[in-house]
Amino acid sequence: MVDFLEMLSGGDLRSDGRSNEVVEIVLRNPQLLGKLIEALSVPDDVIRGRAADALEKVSRTRPELVQEHLPLLIKLAYDDKVPMVKFHIAMIFGNLKTSGEMFNQITSALFHLLEDESIFVKTWTIVSLCIISRRNKDIREKTIEKIRALQNHKSIAIRSKVAKALKILENDEPIPPQLA
Repeated sequence: MVDFLEMLSGGDLRSDGRSNEVVEIVLRNPQLLGKLIEALSVPDDVIRGRAADALEKVSRTRPELVQEHLPLLIKLAYDDKVPMVKFHIAMIFGNLKTSGEMFNQITSALFHLLEDESIFVKTWTIVSLCIISRRNKDIREKTIEKIRALQNHKSIAIRSKVAKALKILENDEPIPPQLA
């Protein structure tokens, strides 16, 4: 029996721990995804952060596995206090293709995450909003407006992401791999 909680525990949030091993296990055995999802609800910040990291990596190649868990991810985007959890959730949102009410909930969650104090959360949220806005022109103007508001942010990393995102969204330029 695989124990993801044990695999994801120990140390601190500066390390991904064994999250890459968890990703490999889930990709080989998708029926174990539920165990990874459960790890997002434990009190231990390290486990939740690493579980979010693993889930984001799963969503890169198998986004359909993550799709049904969007309500929980949206809730965590609003409620979790750990930046590592939130920026990985922002990244997951950029990996998924949604529509309708779920799309509206995801974009609302991303706009909320733009207000986060963490530079990492903000930068990955900008990236995901840029990706989503390229696919769905209905939110492009609102995204540009929200991102433009961060142009003079004190963080160079945020200002740099904002400049790249605005260039992509305003000029219909392709998204370079280094932004995504």
